[in-house]
Amino acid sequence: MAKVNVKLFGVYRVDTHISDIEIEAEKLSDLLEELNKIAVGEHKSSISFSDASVFINGTNCKKKKFKLSDGDEVWILSPASGG
Repeated sequence: MAKVNVKLFGVYRVDTHISDIEIEAEKLSDLLEELNKIAVGEHKSSISFSDASVFINGTNCKKKKFKLSDGDEVWILSPASGG
């Protein structure tokens, strides 16, 4: 298990009231599952990999099964909207 720092942006930050959290996970998919347990349990919000933009250590991540390493920084951005 890797201990990673997760930062939420946009609607995800507003809806979950979480800006920064440390989570232990082996893969990005595990991290999202754990984050959703926290977010849904606390704030009734859900984060979907297919809807989010995910960056790991500043690089856009396209693989949900990406293996995490200790100290990674994961940014999760909500989809853009507006008009």
